[in-house]
Amino acid sequence: MKSYELIIFDCDGTLVDSEPLTNGLISDLINERGIEMTKARSLDLFAGKTIVHINDFIREYRSDHDDVAFEEEYRERCLEKFNAELEAIDGVKELLESLTVPFCVASNGPKVKMATTLPASGLDQYFDEKNTFSAYDINKWKPEPDLFRYAAKQMGVDYSKALVIEDTWSGVMGAINGQIDVWAYNAHLDPRVFLSGVPNFKTMSALHNNLVQYI
Repeated sequence: MKSYELIIFDCDGTLVDSEPLTNGLISDLINERGIEMTKARSLDLFAGKTIVHINDFIREYRSDHDDVAFEEEYRERCLEKFNAELEAIDGVKELLESLTVPFCVASNGPKVKMATTLPASGLDQYFDEKNTFSAYDINKWKPEPDLFRYAAKQMGVDYSKALVIEDTWSGVMGAINGQIDVWAYNAHLDPRVFLSGVPNFKTMSALHNNLVQYI
């Protein structure tokens, strides 16, 4: 049986329950610009994606769209929501407490966002600058594999000995594209993640129970 020497977590939707909050906000912001959007469709279109994808989508309908102003409003309103409502994914703290190998975060989001979400959810006690990595550090975003390989290298572990924990199709594919083992926390039962062929878990506790035999 293979054993892992590093666990690489995505952040949004894997460690912190931010996806419903952010995609609800994205839906509101798009509707406010006169474009019909629902929270469910927002989740389907933008989960695991960057602000660039959202701006590109809006620009298809609004030629006068201002990318910079939109991002500023989005970040400001996200901050308010996270500080008021954000929680850690159920079972994550127990999983982190049980790990006997190093772990880190590799997120498509910027570090300034994680500097809000991790403290707001009470997870900052487990993560700091030494084990928190962003796609903005290297200008490579999932589903490209570079971020996971970069994180493993910074943690001093060969990526072949790492396991990625992801919740989105783009994240899962990033690990697959990098030939890195990956498990999916698929609480929303995304069919694309099921079709990826990787182990899927609906709850973090189920993932935790399976992981203990590999570390």
